Amino acid sequence: MKHLIAIAMLILGPASAHAQTPQKPAAECGVISAKYMDLSFNEFDQTEGAGWREIAGKPGCQLAAADLIAEYRERALDKAFGLDWHEAQARAVAGQTEKALELFRRDLAYEKSLPAEHRSDNNILKAEATIAFLEGDLNTLRAKRAELAAMPKPDGFEEAIAKFKKNFPGAPPPEWPLNLSVVDGLIHCFGKPYAVAYGDCGPSNTSSEPAVP
Repeated sequence: MKHLIAIAMLILGPASAHAQTPQKPAAECGVISAKYMDLSFNEFDQTEGAGWREIAGKPGCQLAAADLIAEYRERALDKAFGLDWHEAQARAVAGQTEKALELFRRDLAYEKSLPAEHRSDNNILKAEATIAFLEGDLNTLRAKRAELAAMPKPDGFEEAIAKFKKNFPGAPPPEWPLNLSVVDGLIHCFGKPYAVAYGDCGPSNTSSEPAVP
């Protein structure tokens, strides 16, 4: 089930590589706290063009989105799995590496604490690779990439892909292992800002705006 959820998340589309953009104050990004605090978790975290994604999709507003996620978690949820990761990504894109690392590590610890049937080794390896990238540890990053590439395809993956193709005929289907292209981007652009390296960090990507995590 965990893998099917991960596949569904890919509906949001792959992130692309971008240069870091100067960050704007929350007010300039259109953050109105009361509006977002009233949203359900799914509305706030998973709806394209709404919630924190509405803010993060604006140039220079990744830090404002990260602060909004932090406020939502503290005021509305206290602690919600998934929000740590997205806040960490937004802070990493905005250049707050140490705070991002704190959140990535917290998210990783939570994932590892789950029972085996609910734990995702794919997510764990992605998190460990991301942390290694931000820590400047290329050897560990490459080792996590090798572990991720060697993961066996889970039962039901092909059936899930068939449903994806049927429901989204114009979208490229996910490929196994999930997140491998993200980790490849971290390796390809090792030493560059996370805003550049996150996603497909290849020479064909020439966009100049920061990625939405």
